[in-house]
Amino acid sequence: MHRAPKILHDLAELFVRPPGSVNNEMMNLDGSRKNAGAHEWRFFIEMAADPDQFPHLYNRVLSAARDMGVEEDRLPDFLALESVTSFDLLGQEELARQQSLDAVLEVKAAKRRLRLLADEEETTRIAEHEIRIGQHRFAGQVLENFAHSCGFCGFAPRSLPGNKLLVASHIKPWAACDDKERLDFRNGVAACPTHDAAFDTGLITVNGGLRVHRAPKLEVSSRADPGVDQYFGQVLKPKLIVPKRGQRPGDSYLEWHQEHVFQGVVEI
Repeated sequence: MHRAPKILHDLAELFVRPPGSVNNEMMNLDGSRKNAGAHEWRFFIEMAADPDQFPHLYNRVLSAARDMGVEEDRLPDFLALESVTSFDLLGQEELARQQSLDAVLEVKAAKRRLRLLADEEETTRIAEHEIRIGQHRFAGQVLENFAHSCGFCGFAPRSLPGNKLLVASHIKPWAACDDKERLDFRNGVAACPTHDAAFDTGLITVNGGLRVHRAPKLEVSSRADPGVDQYFGQVLKPKLIVPKRGQRPGDSYLEWHQEHVFQGVVEI
C-alpha cells in the first residue's frame, strides 16, 4: 500500500480507515474483487448507465464536506469536477478516433464477467465507464503537467477553460498502449488543436532532447502554401515547452512516435 497514490492515503486519513480498507471499497465498486458485495458494483453500474448523475452526486459530497469544514487539503477535487454541472469528460475525442476501442472494451468486459455475476451488457458498461474515466484523468493530468499551455507554441487560454482550445493526447497512441501506458501522463503532451493534429499525424515530432522536428513535407508546405508558415514557422518553438514544475515526456514514448508516427527521419 505504500506505493498507492497519495489521494488514497488522504482519503484513508479523512475517513479514519486503513489505506487497504479504502482501496478494497474502491475495487468493490468496479468489480475488481471476486467477493465484492452485489449492491456495491450494481451501484457502479447504475452510475455508468447514466453518467450525467455522477457530477451531481460528486458535487453533493464535496459541497457537504466543505460545509463541514473539510477543505481541499483533506479532500481534494481529484477529478476536477467541483462546481461542474454537466459531465463533459476530457480527452474523449481521442477515444472516438481509435478503431481498437471496441477490441479493448471487449477484453476488459470479458475479464469483468469472470469475476461478477453480471451479464454481457452490464460488464461492457462497467468497462466502458472505466476507460472513459481513465482517459479523463489522463487528459487532466497532462494539461496540469503542461500548465494548461501548448507544448509546441506556448498558447495558453487559461481564462477560457472548457472551450477545447487545448488538447491532451497520447504520444504513443492509445490503441498501441497497454493499460499502464494509457494512464501514464508522461505519455502525453498538451497542444493547441493545430499542433496536436500535426503531432498526431507525424508532421512534427520531438526527440530525446525535446527538440521539435518538422517532417520534410511540412517544410515544403511552409514554403508553398499560404498561411502554413504562420503556424509552423517561428511560432513553433525549437524545443518542447515543459514548465519548471512539469515532468518531461518519457523517452520510450518519444522514441515510439519518431519510429512509428513521424513522417520523416530524426537526424541526431
